[in-house]
Amino acid sequence: MRLFYSVLVASVAFAGVAFAAGNENLFGNTVVITSATGVTKAMVNGDNTYETHLADGSVVKGTWAADGANTCYTQTEPAPAAEAKPFCTPNEARAVGDKWSAKGPDGSDVSFELVAGH
Repeated sequence: MRLFYSVLVASVAFAGVAFAAGNENLFGNTVVITSATGVTKAMVNGDNTYETHLADGSVVKGTWAADGANTCYTQTEPAPAAEAKPFCTPNEARAVGDKWSAKGPDGSDVSFELVAGH
């Protein structure tokens, strides 16, 4: 169950947050995600890795790859279920201080903010 929860939260963490070519603003900064489950912090790194610190204190790690219009995130730690697929989201440029919202997989409201530093 914890693995499922980790995958679900990692998916929410990157909804509407993707690397757009030329938008290195995500690198070295933190996306703060606030949802009904608490506060999650996601960091996208310039070496094509990401790390998400979940509200329960656990950490999900993985890799990302941009392919033009989308960026796809693949969880590597903890090991995902065999049938797990990468989570892909359209590229959108973000700047430190930007705030936005999206719907979570369950339809609940999720808010995001890009803040300076890790």
